[in-house]
Amino acid sequence: MNNKINELKKLNDTLKLPDELGGVFLPKEAKERFDIMFMAEMPSMSEPKDRKVRSYNFNFDITKRDKFFQKMMEKYDVAGCYVTDIVKERAKPGMPVKDKILYWRHFLLEEIKIITPKAIVVLGLRTYKKSFKPFIEQFISKNIKVDYVYHYSNQVRHKIFEQKFAEVIGKIRAEQSQ
Repeated sequence: MNNKINELKKLNDTLKLPDELGGVFLPKEAKERFDIMFMAEMPSMSEPKDRKVRSYNFNFDITKRDKFFQKMMEKYDVAGCYVTDIVKERAKPGMPVKDKILYWRHFLLEEIKIITPKAIVVLGLRTYKKSFKPFIEQFISKNIKVDYVYHYSNQVRHKIFEQKFAEVIGKIRAEQSQ
């Protein structure tokens, strides 16, 4: 396990902070685990208020929405899982273009190779349909179960997110126990 963590650190150290952000285990105080990997589309434009602190990966750990997602991870016993993005480069909000997805695909596939998850949960239906399915899924082992949940960023949909999250995690747990 330490070898995997070292490999991920080495891989993520190749990124240029703060504009390129790799994956993180969340919440940070949880013990790292490798059974499920969560995947979003691209890093948020949210930055820490203290702009002097630019040498650490703050991805998925700034906003109230990020904290909500971490709370759900704890509630449904997936705290400590690796969370990453398809595109590692922070850009204007919106859907990343095909060229950016293709450019970063090798990095993402290396993360998946290191983690070797039993399941990948894509954060967002649009991300699943427009970025993951056409450009990533075909390069992933068929032994890895793939599903999606709605993105946690829409506060109006928090209940819908939690219902889908509970359903997907429950399904993954049931498949793992067989």
